[in-house]
Amino acid sequence: MLLPAPTRRLALQALLCAAAAPALAADARPDIAIVLARLDLATGRVSEVKRITDTRGANFQPAFTRDGSALLYASDRSGSNNVYRHDFASGKTTALTNTEHNLYSPTPLPDGSGFSAIRVVDADPNYGIESKQPSLWRFGWDGQAIAPVVPVLRVGYHAWIDAQRLALFIVDDVAQRNAHRAVIFNRATGQTTPLTDKPGRSLGRAPDGRRASFVEQADPAHWRICAMGEGDAAPQVLVETPLGPEGEKDPNRSQYYAWLPDGSLLMARERLLLRWDGRPGSGFKPLAELADVGGAIRNIAASPDGTRLAFSVLLAPAQP
Repeated sequence: MLLPAPTRRLALQALLCAAAAPALAADARPDIAIVLARLDLATGRVSEVKRITDTRGANFQPAFTRDGSALLYASDRSGSNNVYRHDFASGKTTALTNTEHNLYSPTPLPDGSGFSAIRVVDADPNYGIESKQPSLWRFGWDGQAIAPVVPVLRVGYHAWIDAQRLALFIVDDVAQRNAHRAVIFNRATGQTTPLTDKPGRSLGRAPDGRRASFVEQADPAHWRICAMGEGDAAPQVLVETPLGPEGEKDPNRSQYYAWLPDGSLLMARERLLLRWDGRPGSGFKPLAELADVGGAIRNIAASPDGTRLAFSVLLAPAQP
């Protein structure tokens, strides 16, 4: 099934489940906002919830800079997806890139010299992923593309483990087969370590700093967050993702997560923020209900010191 053009523009953001989405008129696309908040983990209080985007369209995939002074995110406000930076001290937002092609998943580089992003110039008609060259690129803070990060084709999502190793979500090259996979790629050796053949949308670095974390979806009834590193015989199951309301479709199930400095994990169910304390055998528990967030929380990011949170929020349609 080919994606309709408006849906293809958001294919990586909606991921592969977008293939089942109906066609949307350009003015009927969902609005996705970036929302900031303060977190006091000691008291479990989330405060100063504030929307920082006021344009219609998609604003998504937030990521904090390494020093916590700014937030990067992707937005389609220019007509294509570009990367924007919001600086906390000034409160100003600036466009880092100005391209006619699409950029996704801006992620600060481990050395702080710029950011990496998924670049789609020649999108395939099925999944919207780059079809002719490596898709994961390195950019300077001036917004200029420097070079591919890895020679791997069809990378749809990524997370840095350290300066040499990344977790990669590799998109299938056969339409409708959906045989996507997640791996660790070592830039120094060129070797890959398989993680799962049923990956979810979220990748991360485990708190120990040496392993990748990922959502494993082999069992449809029990999605699990796992961790695995090079040389490990098998993934370690950390915790099951929280269940949603009865009848919730898989594409809408909670699977975005963010690690906090204390080794705990945040996820969301609609407007409810949930936390796993990191202890084996325990599960997610409610942390805070964000009644004024404006819609359903999707992507989640936490600042390096754990005091700020950022969300992409699928805004509820305005009531007539």
